[in-house]
Amino acid sequence: MASPLQKQRNALLAKSSSQKVASEVSEATTDSLHIKLIELEEDRQDMRRRFNARADRIAHKRDVLIPKYRALAERYLESGERYQNPVFTSLVLWLFDVEAMETALDWCFKAIERELPTPDYIKRDWPTFCADQVLEWAERESERGHSIEPYFSQVFEKVRHEWRLNEQVNAKWFKFAGLLLLRDGEGQPRAAAVGDIETLETAKALLVEANKQYDKIGVGTMLTKIDQRISALKTGKNL
Repeated sequence: MASPLQKQRNALLAKSSSQKVASEVSEATTDSLHIKLIELEEDRQDMRRRFNARADRIAHKRDVLIPKYRALAERYLESGERYQNPVFTSLVLWLFDVEAMETALDWCFKAIERELPTPDYIKRDWPTFCADQVLEWAERESERGHSIEPYFSQVFEKVRHEWRLNEQVNAKWFKFAGLLLLRDGEGQPRAAAVGDIETLETAKALLVEANKQYDKIGVGTMLTKIDQRISALKTGKNL
């Protein structure tokens, strides 16, 4: 049975059957990519052996591996080709790891557009992986008081209207978006801290959708508090 690397090389060679493609996909393209795939796997294994701490691995990806392979990934993007390219897809993962969000999202969206599979060791498709990564990043950054835009909204738009994700994943996004609107000066979600009815109603709609997607998402208490706050603002009581 052919190995994944052999299959990759055979697929690339098959694409060069016509004279037109043969002039564009040269021996340097097929053979050098085959060599780079072997080198990539060696670099991944070396990183695992050398670094135990996640922070050290992230630093190695940022300072060594991404610069080493980036030009090859960029040439692949510029070519417009859609063949499976593990160098490119590995860099997408690493860009998320190092929180280079602008490029990570741009390249991830291109991977989805080209219908590329995620690397074998990732058991999620690209939309699910992207949604998970960006939400985790947004949670960390918002807790630190940092802006999460425009990246949060870019992905939330796709979660809401484009990607077909697991309901629990969807629910997490709607819950986070709703609670984000309710944060007080210390970054804690608190309905009583919000004095604008429209904001409260928007947050409520998001939390209702979260509960609709996954009824164990845990927003019941906050929904009650939002209703109480809206009532207080409308009546002027218990403000």
